[in-house]
Amino acid sequence: MLYSRFVFGDTAAYYVRSAVEGHEDAFVYGLALYPVTVPIEDFEKLYCDSLVQVAFTGDRNLIDYTQGLSMRNRSSVLLSIREQISTVSGVDTYLSDGQGNDYVHHLSYDEKTGVFALSIEYFNRGDRAQTLEMLDSFSVSGIASPSRNLKNTCGLTLHRMTAAWSRECRLKSDSFAHLGLDMSWARYGVKVEKWGQRGSMPVRDYFPFAAIEDEANGFLLGVMMEAPYSWQMEVYEEKETCSLSGGLGDYEFAHWRKKIAPQESFSTHKAYVKVSRKGGVNGVCNALVHYMDSLLRVPESEESMPVLFNEYCTTWGCPSEENIAEILQAIRSLPIDTFVIDCGWYKPDDKGWCNATGDWRESKTLFLAGIKAVVDRIHAEGKRAGIWFEFEVAGIDSEIYSQKEYLVSRDGYTLSTKNRRFFDLRKPLVSDYLEKKMLSFLRENAFDYIKIDYNDNIGIGCDSEDGSAVGEGGRQLQESSLEWIDRIKDAVPEIVVENCSSGGSRIEPCRMKKVAMCSFSDAHECKEIPLVAANVSRVVPARQEQIWAVIRREDDEKRVLWSMTSAFFGRICLSGDIPNADDKRFQLIREGLSFYQSIKDIVRYGDIVSVDNTVEYYREPFGRQVYVKAYRKKILVLIHAFERAEPVFLPLNGYRLQRAYTNLPYSFVDGTLCVTGQGDYESGAFLLERD
Repeated sequence: MLYSRFVFGDTAAYYVRSAVEGHEDAFVYGLALYPVTVPIEDFEKLYCDSLVQVAFTGDRNLIDYTQGLSMRNRSSVLLSIREQISTVSGVDTYLSDGQGNDYVHHLSYDEKTGVFALSIEYFNRGDRAQTLEMLDSFSVSGIASPSRNLKNTCGLTLHRMTAAWSRECRLKSDSFAHLGLDMSWARYGVKVEKWGQRGSMPVRDYFPFAAIEDEANGFLLGVMMEAPYSWQMEVYEEKETCSLSGGLGDYEFAHWRKKIAPQESFSTHKAYVKVSRKGGVNGVCNALVHYMDSLLRVPESEESMPVLFNEYCTTWGCPSEENIAEILQAIRSLPIDTFVIDCGWYKPDDKGWCNATGDWRESKTLFLAGIKAVVDRIHAEGKRAGIWFEFEVAGIDSEIYSQKEYLVSRDGYTLSTKNRRFFDLRKPLVSDYLEKKMLSFLRENAFDYIKIDYNDNIGIGCDSEDGSAVGEGGRQLQESSLEWIDRIKDAVPEIVVENCSSGGSRIEPCRMKKVAMCSFSDAHECKEIPLVAANVSRVVPARQEQIWAVIRREDDEKRVLWSMTSAFFGRICLSGDIPNADDKRFQLIREGLSFYQSIKDIVRYGDIVSVDNTVEYYREPFGRQVYVKAYRKKILVLIHAFERAEPVFLPLNGYRLQRAYTNLPYSFVDGTLCVTGQGDYESGAFLLERD
C-alpha cells in the first residue's frame, strides 16, 4: 500500500509499504521513482523491498536461495518508519527496528537538473556493538515496464559502463531477457545481476553507473554513484518488479565488515539518481554531469578551461632543465596556460623513473640549478607550473620500499604488487613524511598544479590496527587518500589538482568532486582516443576531462587534425615533438586552438545530443563516430572516420555552418551536413548556429 507520495518537478517519489511473503505480519518500506506521467493504480502489485538495504553479522535471509547470491533482504531490513520530514528540496525518512538500530534515509532534489541525491546514516542506539556487513547507499525498487502497465519487467534494458586501462566508460547494454532477469513461472527463485569493483582503482572493471530503460515507453532511471573504494551495484528481481541498489562492496563481494560501537554511527557515500521520459541514456547522463559540475569548487584560473602542456609524451619520463627550456621556447607563441613536469624529476642516476617513486628527491643531474629554477622559468613565461606525484606508493627501487613501518600489510605481510608497495596513510609517521616530501616541496618550489597519479591496486584491502576486516582497512585507506587532496589544497591555496590513475581508473564522482580535472585515460596517441573521450564525456564534466593531443614530427596534416579534434571533447593537453614541429604543423595547432576557443561554451555547458559510433573493435577500428553536442543556439559536431567509414548525412535544419576544422570532404546544403571519408585519421569539427 502507498505510505506517502511526494512530487519533485516531473518525478514522483512513492514510499510504499509491502508485505514480505512467507513471513506473517512482516512489512518493509520501499522507494519507487517514476515520472508523474506514468500512472500507478495498484500499489499492492508494485512490490517494493526495503529502501534501506543493510546486513549485520548473525542476521538471516528473508528470501529463499539468496545465500551467496545477494546480501539484500536480510532480517535487518524489517524496519518501521518513525517519521518523515519533507521540504521542497527533499525527504528525510527516519526508520528503526525497535531494537536500537536506527537509520535516516536522505533524499534531496536539485530543481535545476532534476537529479536526486540519496544516502543512508546508521546509528547504533543499543547497548552492544553491531557489525555491519552491508549498507547500500541507495535502493530504488518497484521497477517495472511502463509500456506493460507496470505488470512485469519484460522489455527492460540494463545499461552499464565497462572500464579497463585505456578503455574507460564504454557503454554496455543488455536486455533483461538476455541477463536471465525474467520472473520465474511460479514467482520462485531470485534473479540477481551483480557487478562492481574490488580495490583502490574504482573505475577498473566498471564505472559506477547504471540505467534501466523501457525504450517503448521512453522511461529511464539512471544512477551514478560515489565509489572511492570497492563498490557494487545489483539488479534484484524476485516478483513482478525489480530493484536497483548499490554502495560499498559488501562482505561477500568485497570482504567489508565494520563494527559499530554503541552510540556510534556510519554514513554511506551518495548516489545520484535521475528519472526521465526523454533523451535516453545521453539525456540521463547530461543531467547527472550537469549536477556534478554544479558541485565543483575549483580555482578561479580553471573557469576559462585553459590549455595545458604536459611534457610526458615529449621526454618519456626524463624531464630536465635543458629540455624543458627547449619546450618552453618552442611553445611560446601558443596560448598555453599551464606547463606540467611529469614523472621522472626524481629519477636516480642509476635507475628508471617508474620504480623509484617514494623517496621524492629531485634529481641533481637533471636539474643542476634545482627544480625551483625551472619553476621560475615557467612562471617567467607567464604559465602556471605543475608537477607529478604518485604519493601513495613506494616503488621497488626506492629506499623506503623496505621500511615496512610506513607501509600497509595484509594478514601481517607487507602488501606488495609487481613493483609497488603502499603507504599507510592512516599513520602519523606517514603523514609527517608526506608533509615534508610533498607539501613542503610544493610550497618551497612555488608549484601551482599537481598531477596525482596512482598506478596499482591494493585489491580486497589491508590490515588495520583495530583488527577490522581487510575490506574496512582498504576503505579507511582510501578515505585517508581523499583527505590528502584537501590537505594539499589547504597547504597551497588555489592549487590546481589533477586526478590520474593509470589514466582514468579513479574518475568516480567522490574523488572528482575534490579536483579540478582528471586524466581521461592513458590513451596517449592511439586511434581510439576520440572513442574513449566520447565515452568518458557521458559521466565526467567536460571542463574536468583532460585529453591528450600528442603531436609527432612525422605527423601529416590529417594526423595533427585528428589529435586536436580528439581533444575537443574536453580539455586540451598538448604534448609530443612540439620543439621539432615545422611551421605547417604549428599553424594547424594554432588553428585548432583558435577553433577550440570558439566552442568552449558548448564543450563546457552543452548537452550530448547523440553519439553515433559504428566501431566495434577499438584496436582494429572500422567505421566512424559522429558526436553531437548542443548549447543554446549552437551545435558542435565532431566526426572521426576510420577505414570503411560510411558517409555522414546529418540533418540540421534551421542551422547555418559557422566554422569547420577538418580534412574531410564536406558540404552543408539544404540543412544537411554531408561528410565523406574512408581512411584512418580523418576527422572534422563543425560549429553551427541557429538561423
